[in-house]
Amino acid sequence: MPKPSQKALIAALIAAVSAPSLASQKFPSSYDSLGIEVSYVDSGNSEDKSDAKDDLHNYGEVGANYTHQFNPTTSLFIQGSMAQPETRNTDRDADLYRGSVGGRIHPSLYRLGGWRPFAGAGYSHTYIDADGFDSENEHMLYAEAGLQSMLAPRILAEAGIRGRVELEDTYTDGQVFASLNYVFGRQYPAAPKSREPLDLSKLSAPPVDSDGDGIPDNRDKCPDTPEGALVEKDGCAKELTREIKETLYVEFEHDKTEVLPSFYPQIKTLAKTLREYPTSRILLEGHTDSTGPSSYNQKLSKSRAGAVMKVLIDEFGISADRIRTTGMGESQPVATNETENGRAQNRRVEAIVSGEYSEIVKKDQSATP
Repeated sequence: MPKPSQKALIAALIAAVSAPSLASQKFPSSYDSLGIEVSYVDSGNSEDKSDAKDDLHNYGEVGANYTHQFNPTTSLFIQGSMAQPETRNTDRDADLYRGSVGGRIHPSLYRLGGWRPFAGAGYSHTYIDADGFDSENEHMLYAEAGLQSMLAPRILAEAGIRGRVELEDTYTDGQVFASLNYVFGRQYPAAPKSREPLDLSKLSAPPVDSDGDGIPDNRDKCPDTPEGALVEKDGCAKELTREIKETLYVEFEHDKTEVLPSFYPQIKTLAKTLREYPTSRILLEGHTDSTGPSSYNQKLSKSRAGAVMKVLIDEFGISADRIRTTGMGESQPVATNETENGRAQNRRVEAIVSGEYSEIVKKDQSATP
């Protein structure tokens, strides 16, 4: 028969489990709690233990709990408890002290009549001091399952069962428990923001895009973008920088500096390029064949470059500050000086136009020059 104290514990357990659950109380997503637990330990599975000092009658146990709920599904459980059982065969009084630590898992949404289920496992160290026996230290693993309910905003009730296995003697104890806990440090999930009804009065007509480049006029810094051009985020046309290179050869008669009329059409084409690209520049290089002294040929080549420069300025209106001239003499032949034909090719002026310009990239063009 259970002792009166044991009957009181059993009654407390039944009352805790039977307490009405206030389903309106919401579990915090994280919290800390301190509580008092009462339990009844079934030590019947210990009857075959050879050590009389830990062969105990069933007994009631009282403990103090600390719980830290990390998030809606995981918590840490720490408990210190004590009991005063009697040895089973010798009826000696004993003092039992137990420390436990473990983890628990909780389904985040499932409820059983307003109660939240949990399951856990952990380690217990038990110290037993029985009259007439040496003290005993036991190392035990436990598993548990139970239910929890928020009876009030700061009051948490729980009830459940545990099973313990002693690691050395491999005997098992069963335990039914109930507790009341004070909750603090509560954190609740943020409430979802309510959607405001659509205010039709705030709706306006689509923004105007005058040049049709996809950028509204209120953000378009270049409202007159050419049709079909690729544009940047500010509405201005994307430009591509290209390099200008044009080369001209003008040949001269032996020991002459006059530009032959037959070369005027080529010079005119070159002048057109210079007018199309106002930032471009031109270098005129004069050359001679190897006939005569090199010092004379140097001056002659410079004069030939100057003659082409004069045609560009006088006949085609190219500004002098865009033209440079140099004399290369006989130092850079393009053909042999052993034949008349070769010497004729070497008597020349080379015109090299260089510079950069930007052009608008069309939507159907590659951005690579």
